[in-house]
Amino acid sequence: MYRIYEVQDGETIYSIANKLDVSPEVLANINGLSPNNVLTTGSYIIIPGEDTMFDLYTIKKGDTIYAIAQKYNINPNQLLRLNGLNANEYIYPGQQLYVPKQGVSFYVTKDEDTLNNITETLGANASEIASQNATIYLVPDQLIVYKK
Repeated sequence: MYRIYEVQDGETIYSIANKLDVSPEVLANINGLSPNNVLTTGSYIIIPGEDTMFDLYTIKKGDTIYAIAQKYNINPNQLLRLNGLNANEYIYPGQQLYVPKQGVSFYVTKDEDTLNNITETLGANASEIASQNATIYLVPDQLIVYKK
């Protein structure tokens, strides 16, 4: 789903996005940066790869997080966490959000989560979840996916 990229001398969010055919906004968003941030040579950023679990949804005028979450039958707070957004942040037309593909459930962990409450939330057993996630640490903000 993601890969790590080492920033080369003179590269910017825009040049990397263009080079790797990624939206600069998405690239900046998943790295917690603005598109105009100066990158340090030798630093590492996350690059979205081909994704078999998520699609990109382009926000339209009048969309709300609640309406988008309802459309995809997901929890609005989980949609926010998946996309690195806070509840008080604005969304705007043209912005892109990750949404799960058909048949995919996901959960972004938080403090005090247990494997038991994650399996209940995803409607799967622990071995199914473990087989679809390379490593599970149960630390805050880890993405756990389950494809039915």
